[in-house]
Amino acid sequence: MQIDSDEHLEEQPMMHGNGGHGRVHPAASSSDFSGEMNQSVSAPSSDPSSSPLYSFHFEKPVPPPPHPPPKAAQPGEYVVQVPKDKVFRVPPPENARLFEHYTRRAKRRRRCSCARVCACLLTALLALAVLLAAAAGVAYLVLRPKRPAYTVQALAVSGLGSVGNAASSAAPAFSPGFTATVRADNPNGKIGVHYDGGESNRVSVSYDGVLLADGAWPAFYQGPRNVTVFVAKAKGSGIRFSERVRGQMAAAERLRSVPFDVDVEVPVRLQIGRVKTWAVPARARCAVAVDRLAADAKVVSASCHVKVRFLSWRN
Repeated sequence: MQIDSDEHLEEQPMMHGNGGHGRVHPAASSSDFSGEMNQSVSAPSSDPSSSPLYSFHFEKPVPPPPHPPPKAAQPGEYVVQVPKDKVFRVPPPENARLFEHYTRRAKRRRRCSCARVCACLLTALLALAVLLAAAAGVAYLVLRPKRPAYTVQALAVSGLGSVGNAASSAAPAFSPGFTATVRADNPNGKIGVHYDGGESNRVSVSYDGVLLADGAWPAFYQGPRNVTVFVAKAKGSGIRFSERVRGQMAAAERLRSVPFDVDVEVPVRLQIGRVKTWAVPARARCAVAVDRLAADAKVVSASCHVKVRFLSWRN
């Protein structure tokens, strides 16, 4: 048996006199044995020297480093021991920079998305406006809409017969009434006109800026190239004139030309074939002069001007 310098024990076969063979297993004799031991196991063979050797290595576990002793608390201090599972790790400062970077990028993307949506909506609105303008232009060229014409054929006056004879010291209250016969002419060949009723429908009569009476415009439908004659009535009460207005009205009656202003405000709807538009306010002002303040008064002069919002009419 031989022991090398690396403390490996090498087993050599030994022959006994009786022809048998065996193995010698050395034991560790010192306390600083390295834990490595070579042990050979022989299989039954005719030649003992041909037995293979098997090596088993055993290592001692490395003990963990000892924990430092806890720091003694100074006077006025408290030592708090927190369990390991309750200790929260402080993230590194790189995480904060990454968070700010991703936040700025998300804001930029959100800003870009909002700008893109606004641009798309604006483009769609512009395209829609262009299409509507083109459609309106084509319709105007095809239909050639013309403004309806109104003529006051007769204006009967009541309640103002004694205005010229009223005493200047005690001016009485008057209740004037007017009955106007109006002719409406629709010159359009493909457009019908609907005159709607309601509270927004109003007819008023005034003299020199003083409102005398008001009433309603009748609701009816006027077809293309149609002439309609109708009657509109207006009534007032408790009207008091100044001495100057009474004098002017009496002088105008003597001259056989008493001027009145007839104002009309009525919503109209246009009908093209079976398509009917939305209500559009139409206004008309007619300057009418009668020869006297009576029920059988005759119209001396009359002229009307029509104005319709949102529509371009041709004379």
